[in-house]
Amino acid sequence: MPEKTVKYLTSQEAKKELKVQDCDLAHIRNSGKLQFTKKGNSYLYLKESIEKYKTKN
Repeated sequence: MPEKTVKYLTSQEAKKELKVQDCDLAHIRNSGKLQFTKKGNSYLYLKESIEKYKTKN
């Protein structure tokens, strides 16, 4: 059974996917609508989570 690789997007990539600005991305993240992980000062967003958000909104 092949392993499912987890794909993360950087903040820049997430903003481009969602067509939003920095502030809007932070609001979406802080509201709990996106799954993310923080690595140092960077946020990495779960691609699957972004896809779900796009279909709902």
